[in-house]
Amino acid sequence: MKMPSVVLFVALASTFFLKSGHAEVSVADVALLTVVQGEVSFQGKDGKARPVVAYMRIRHGDTIRLQKRSIMRLTYTTVPRQEIWTGPGSFVVTLAGGEVISGPKPVVVPLPANVPQRLARVSELMATSHMGGSVVRSVKAPIPASKEDIAAAMSVYESMRANTSITDVTPELYLYSIFLDNEMYDDLKIVAKDMLIRQPDNTEIRQLAKATLTVP
Repeated sequence: MKMPSVVLFVALASTFFLKSGHAEVSVADVALLTVVQGEVSFQGKDGKARPVVAYMRIRHGDTIRLQKRSIMRLTYTTVPRQEIWTGPGSFVVTLAGGEVISGPKPVVVPLPANVPQRLARVSELMATSHMGGSVVRSVKAPIPASKEDIAAAMSVYESMRANTSITDVTPELYLYSIFLDNEMYDDLKIVAKDMLIRQPDNTEIRQLAKATLTVP
C-alpha cells in the first residue's frame, strides 16, 4: 500500500467549532450518535430542544429524549462502549455513559479498548471539515506503524463490520483514523468513498469525505 505523508490542516488548531445541531461543538464532545430512527431530540446547555441527526457529536451534559418507538445508538469517544436506547424515555450523556432520567435502560455493547481514542480523533476531523480543513501532504514523513499493528487494526475493523448494519459507518470511521494516523492516503480515499456509498445523504459524512477526496 502506498503511504504518502499526510497531516490534517487545521485553520484554528487549538479549538474546533462547527454547526451540527449544536451552535458550537468543541473538544467537550464525548460520543457520536451513529444510528437514529424515529423522533429523537437533544437539549444542550442553551436549553433549546433540537432534533438529532446521525453522526452528530454529543456533549457531556446533553439531555436526549426519545419518543415512542424511537431508537438511537451512541458510540462513546471516552469509554469503550456503545449504548442502544429505545423510547419513550430520556437520559443525560456523561463522560462515562448515559444516565437514565426516564424509560428503559440502554443495551450496552462493549467495544475494543482503542476504539474510543480513534473515534475521538475522527470527531475532531469532522469538526475541522466544517471549517474548510483538508488532508494535505506533510513535509515530514511519519514513522509508520508495524505490519502487525495494521493487521490488528484491520481485525478490529472486520469484527466491528460483521456486527454492524450496512449503513452504519462507525467501523469505517475507526478505519479512517487508522489510515490517517499512518498516512496511508490511498487507502484513506477508499474508506471515504465507502462511507459515501453507505451514507450518501449524511452531511457529516459528505463533508469529511470531501476534505479527503479533494486532495490531489
